[in-house]
Amino acid sequence: MATFSWLTYGQTKTELALRLGDTGKVFWTDAELGLYITESLRVWNALTAYWAESYSLNLSPPFPGNWFAANGSGSPRHPTLTDSDLYTLIEYHLLEPPTGSTWSGTNQFSISDLSQAASRRRNEILQVSACNMAEYLLPITPNTSTAQLTDLVLDVRRVRWVPVIGQGSPVTLYRGDSRTFQYFTPAYQQTEANPLRWDVIGQPPQTVAVDALVNIPSTLQVLEMQGGADFVPATPSPLLMPDDWMWVLKFGAMADILSKEQEGKDLERAAYCRKRYEEGLKLMQHMPWLLQGFVDNVPVDTQPLAGADRFNYEWQSRSGAFPELVVGGVDLFAVSPVATSITTIGMVLVANAPVPVSDSDEIQVPRDVLDCILSEGQHLALFKCGGAEFAQSMALHQEFTGMAMRQNSRLRESGILSTTIRPPVDRQEQQQPRFAGKE
Repeated sequence: MATFSWLTYGQTKTELALRLGDTGKVFWTDAELGLYITESLRVWNALTAYWAESYSLNLSPPFPGNWFAANGSGSPRHPTLTDSDLYTLIEYHLLEPPTGSTWSGTNQFSISDLSQAASRRRNEILQVSACNMAEYLLPITPNTSTAQLTDLVLDVRRVRWVPVIGQGSPVTLYRGDSRTFQYFTPAYQQTEANPLRWDVIGQPPQTVAVDALVNIPSTLQVLEMQGGADFVPATPSPLLMPDDWMWVLKFGAMADILSKEQEGKDLERAAYCRKRYEEGLKLMQHMPWLLQGFVDNVPVDTQPLAGADRFNYEWQSRSGAFPELVVGGVDLFAVSPVATSITTIGMVLVANAPVPVSDSDEIQVPRDVLDCILSEGQHLALFKCGGAEFAQSMALHQEFTGMAMRQNSRLRESGILSTTIRPPVDRQEQQQPRFAGKE
């Protein structure tokens, strides 16, 4: 629902063209200006989590799995962008015809350059940010202790051992490694038993191991970060990440494209793109997306997976488990205890930035924010100019990020427990770090 109705999309594009000294929209077309405004809105939301929105869905047992998506159809976080949208924006930046998944431009670049760079950087983003999580069931044969992961698996967050029905209770395994198995598991590799720990670092690639030879037919429930198949430009493919963070992928891909040994090489702008990409990766590790949770209209805690496993042990199999929403990754959640009847889940989510479509649509920002949105749009528009013009526009980008920092500072003082609603550090990473030291 619209909140602000004081400036339209068409008026904003006209104002940006005026700032650029191109009121006739010759060098920067109307469509191009619109993309820069749209990206500025999305980056603003990525930096501030500004647009929060309520969302509810009904869960009806029996469930095919343990985890549910918070970004499905109807969700305010439903992803809409594809690699074709990404290519179009990059083509504008490179002064090439904006043909999306095809190429009709110069020989400096090609659609293969764009798709290959985007595919590589996309998988790096998915690994770092945990924004394409899935649980897979891996059968493990009795008298063995390993199972093979597919080549799309980028990392493993959690492993739970589930025996066949009637042969025991499921067990959430502790993270370990082959050396802890040797030191702390009696008769390691000598006897069959129920496992207690799992390991990926002491094994061959794409292998998960447990600390015992399993004694009965069973399954490993593996919660994993999953990569994506390479983009095929003729067919638009989903980015597998939230819309508001497409700019991170864009800058990562452009850092590679502008570093190639060819006519289009531009090391200064490549360095800028790499810096923006690295900044985006750090931010994505801590991006807030779920601000509050409800089960059948009763407010509950939103607990990171590591905390739920530690303090609400076997919440998936205990009917008396403490009620909460368990966060498995970005846009992925489970319910504790597992619902046995139709259950209504309510959430307050960081929605996608409200992107205008027609010129009559109102820009959904307060009056004090629009100037910095235009500043960022101007900065993005000047990228294709390069040289001194683009270098001088860095002050505009700094103005934009400075305003976002002030916005966050103000919001932190606007509530009593504001840092638990929008935590500055991801609670899952706090309780179970995936990276050593500071990134």
